[in-house]
Amino acid sequence: MKNLTAHQAVAAASLMAGALQAATIQSLIRKNVITDAEGHEIYEQALLMLEASQAVCSSPDVFEASREMIEQHLRKLPYKERM
Repeated sequence: MKNLTAHQAVAAASLMAGALQAATIQSLIRKNVITDAEGHEIYEQALLMLEASQAVCSSPDVFEASREMIEQHLRKLPYKERM
């Protein structure tokens, strides 16, 4: 592995975790383990958890970036019941 700064290592770990999480949800939907709506609900619950912990977040910018990333996943999910 390359020598990374602490910031780069945290960013890489975050990207990896987010990619794995998104891939897991999409795989569960494709395999009909969960529905599109249930996949959507996972991301909605994540947003609620972020909002609940916003008061203890030391950086509003980090909170906002996290929220935007989750919202991007919500826009990408098919969520057929919404249409």
